[in-house]
Amino acid sequence: MKIEKTYNERLFKSGIRKWLHIARFNWLRNKCIQYNPAVNLVVELGCYDGRSIGYLPEKPNKYYGFDANWEQGLDIARNKYPSPAYSFVQCESANDIVIDGVESVSLVISLETLEHIPEYLLIGYLKKFSTILNGYLFVTVPNEKGIIFLAKYVVKGVFLKNDYLYSFKEVLAATFGKMDYVKRNDHKGFDYKKLLGDLNEYFDVLEVKGVQFPLLPAWSNLQIGFVLKSKSMNLPVGASVL
Repeated sequence: MKIEKTYNERLFKSGIRKWLHIARFNWLRNKCIQYNPAVNLVVELGCYDGRSIGYLPEKPNKYYGFDANWEQGLDIARNKYPSPAYSFVQCESANDIVIDGVESVSLVISLETLEHIPEYLLIGYLKKFSTILNGYLFVTVPNEKGIIFLAKYVVKGVFLKNDYLYSFKEVLAATFGKMDYVKRNDHKGFDYKKLLGDLNEYFDVLEVKGVQFPLLPAWSNLQIGFVLKSKSMNLPVGASVL
């Protein structure tokens, strides 16, 4: 009988897939070094097993991880981090993000998660985070448009399983960046530039760069990283904003 691989075995075991998926955590570590966010209270949306905690500059004083709990990732996280200062909560909408007795959060993280959230729910999360954040928001999402989309679509079609069905017209539309003509379904039809517009409504955008190759244009990367801050937060004098 064939044994199904776990989430971590599929994404982080070895090879190019490991390199691709571990890149977002290395990006998180690099952004923490660059921006030096406080980690008094960290909130993560899409935490799975809490892997991000190990990439922070130091262990948070308090941490809340929210996740849909696909493949029981929250159970793994609770076993890894049994401290009462670390909470792992199943989350299906912004209404599930409840942090009792806390006025503000110093860092919010969301890595490869926002593309999974339907648009009618996404704004609720952004509004929620904008009201509790007094610090930085670090986000990564996949690039699902342009030449990168086409390359991924071809490679998955040849070597892997394509999880999302595209019509021929949708393939053309996504390749040319006409995302209004691609029906959204999770990754399918996701537009990081539209997300940028939504983020800009609630936060100050400091940086939009590629995750794998930040010196190249963002559109040429497989993943896009956003660094944002709360609109009420004042940067220290002389701070660098890219």
